Amino acid sequence: MDETTQVRSRILDAATEEFGRVGFSGAKVEAIARRAGVNKAGLYYHVGNKEKLYEAVLLRLFGQVAGTLEQAGAAGQDPLAALGALTRAMAGLFTRLPMLPRIMAMEMASGGVNMPTAAISEFRRIFSVTRDILARGREAGSLRPAEPIFVHLTLVGTLIVYCLSEPLRQRFAAAAADMGLRLDLPLSDMAAFLADLMSHGLTARPTNPPAPQEDAHGDA
Repeated sequence: MDETTQVRSRILDAATEEFGRVGFSGAKVEAIARRAGVNKAGLYYHVGNKEKLYEAVLLRLFGQVAGTLEQAGAAGQDPLAALGALTRAMAGLFTRLPMLPRIMAMEMASGGVNMPTAAISEFRRIFSVTRDILARGREAGSLRPAEPIFVHLTLVGTLIVYCLSEPLRQRFAAAAADMGLRLDLPLSDMAAFLADLMSHGLTARPTNPPAPQEDAHGDA
């Protein structure tokens, strides 16, 4: 990696941390430059202004998400297995990139007001993975029909909430323990629970065979 690429990567890492902590509106270019170890002029040279910084951060994050999920949900595997792999892959991303669920939550809460147009294509890639798995499952007869947006938001939204609730869960962990509840379970456990829930909830139900008809004498 050449020096220019290293500096840009360092700036994007710093910007991801800043945007994840305080959001687009609260982020300061000066703080990002300081965290990255460059001056503002260097930051503008390598990436651009605050809007360009945010666009670059989202494109990098969502590009990683899309690539990881496309690999997890690749065609050729059982749709139910792919759905489980998709859930575990998203949990892994949230674990490795802790600012990702925070930025996604803030974008959802704001209605995507700061979402750059260029990021929409990455969102299409991400959503298409869930849609395609469900379509393959319906065609194979292993999954019953379900709205892709409901399934996608169930998976992603639940994992985001679990990630963001960690400070609250830590605060009430002792009180919960008195009730026999554990609030410190890892995100991987939540992913396993979701995968199992989806497996049971979306598995195609067998069609009951028609009841035998009785003949005129009452014999089957």
